[in-house]
Amino acid sequence: MILPRDLRVIFLLVCAVPGASAQDRVSETVHNLSASGPGRIRAPSESQVCIFCHAPHNTGGVRPLWNRDLPITSYQIYHSTTLDAQPGQPTGASKLCLSCHDGTIALGNVLSRSEQIRMSGGDFIPAGLTNLGTDLSDDHPISFFYTSGIAASDGQLVSPAALSSEVRLDANSQLQCTSCHDAHHNRFGKFLVKRREFGELCMACHTMDGWNASSHRLSNATVIGALTGDWPFNSVAENACRSCHRPHAAGGHERLLIFENEEDNCLSCHDGRVARTNLRTEIDKPSAHDPQRYTNRHDPTETRAGLNPHVECADCHNPHAVTPQPPTSGYIPIGATLADVPGVTIAGATIEKAQYEYEVCFRCHGDEAVPITGRILRQAQTDNLRIKFSPTNPSFHPLATSSPSPDTVSLVPGLARGSLIRCTDCHNNDAGRRIGGGGPDGPHGSIHDFLLERNYTVIDDNAESEYEYAMCYKCHQRSIVLSDQSFPEHRKHIVEEHAPCSACHDPHGISTTQVSTSDHTHLINFDTTIVRPETRSGRLEFKDLGHLAGSCTLLCHGERHRDEQYGGHLSNTASPNAAPKKNRRSRP
Repeated sequence: MILPRDLRVIFLLVCAVPGASAQDRVSETVHNLSASGPGRIRAPSESQVCIFCHAPHNTGGVRPLWNRDLPITSYQIYHSTTLDAQPGQPTGASKLCLSCHDGTIALGNVLSRSEQIRMSGGDFIPAGLTNLGTDLSDDHPISFFYTSGIAASDGQLVSPAALSSEVRLDANSQLQCTSCHDAHHNRFGKFLVKRREFGELCMACHTMDGWNASSHRLSNATVIGALTGDWPFNSVAENACRSCHRPHAAGGHERLLIFENEEDNCLSCHDGRVARTNLRTEIDKPSAHDPQRYTNRHDPTETRAGLNPHVECADCHNPHAVTPQPPTSGYIPIGATLADVPGVTIAGATIEKAQYEYEVCFRCHGDEAVPITGRILRQAQTDNLRIKFSPTNPSFHPLATSSPSPDTVSLVPGLARGSLIRCTDCHNNDAGRRIGGGGPDGPHGSIHDFLLERNYTVIDDNAESEYEYAMCYKCHQRSIVLSDQSFPEHRKHIVEEHAPCSACHDPHGISTTQVSTSDHTHLINFDTTIVRPETRSGRLEFKDLGHLAGSCTLLCHGERHRDEQYGGHLSNTASPNAAPKKNRRSRP
């Protein structure tokens, strides 16, 4: 017997298949709303299974023999700045599904009956994840044309020609509810066409860069599903995409995140209960990159901080590509946890994938720098760290390239002159593994100001100790600094006069674009709250006079220096033009 296509569908729905697995037939699923149905909601006096969706006569003329009115409501649809497709109002099979699942039409309101079929347990689909409502902005987008052009533009979508046989577009090449759900079979749960475990269904369409090697794909860490009720499986790897995303009723509508607050999607694991790294403890420290201070500011399409300063986990980490950081004692350009993250080069160009750690930092601390509380006021002042590290500067810490200066004589043993450093060599967890602690590395939080790994005192009139300038002494050997091997009065200034290193030195660098009357070699850039212009001349100047030699004109700690020289043949004598020195303890 040959049946028309639509009738074949109905025939198969009611026919039992010998040996079929559990819920392989619609009669065994909760879509069977008849008296024989297994669900809580059913019609106690109705024996027909298919009538709630289909009928051979008296339908509305909508294929396949649709037995329900179609919703006439206008829906709020999904929107995202990272969505290349342009979904409109629901069409096709999706609109059929919504005739029950938007909650506006009674389940027993069918066209082939003059009276509504009454239901026990409620006439409308109950509140919960299956009742999508009319706000679809928190649900996976539907009713859009899935084309090869969209796949190519996105770069992380499977071409429609390469979709698996289970995931089907409709006759108009639109993605619909039926691309992921089969209303007649529930063998995989949630009426899905493929398994959810290990992201199998999601990856039928999505091919995220870096995912195959990602920690979030491979981790066997056990999840604690009872904490949120959002993780259906036992391990991070099994949950895969479902660890962070919900295809329906998502808390964070854009990008379908489980929680509205972006950081909660990370901290639900990275709080010490699932992931090895407890980052919640770190961001609660006094100095921190704390994402909890911002809500709904981050956008994956942004290039720089601009007028919208914020910090979110996704500013520095790509959760689809992040991998564990292997232990290493040598210099690496960028950590594995920063893989596939946008950046800004030392030349100021925006790039899609940062190659160096500092390029990630420059997105917020470069040309459009975010405000930093307590930043030191300098003679040559700028918040733009990108230009402060530029290799064209008179001096800079060797972040982007090795420093050509021959005057660095105080480096600790094992640290070769010209060695490159990373931002996290200074800005890091005070209890991280790099400093010998057990906490996670990275600039998430620190007990020290400026998110530094070690203490760095910038207050004037402070007694010198290994702790006070521990950040400097990490690389610059204390015994050499205090023995005046590079500057003949280091000890006098730091130990006797209690001047902090920061009074004279700017640790990042000094840009040639900053207008100043001084030379700025040797990272000399005076803290103007401590070092002021010399009173008679009004000058605040440092002049480089060659190898380990220079002169200063300034007022500091009540002492006037006017063209006072050091180094060379004047190593231990003052310039003939120097102002008489006063005893600091009796300064006016």
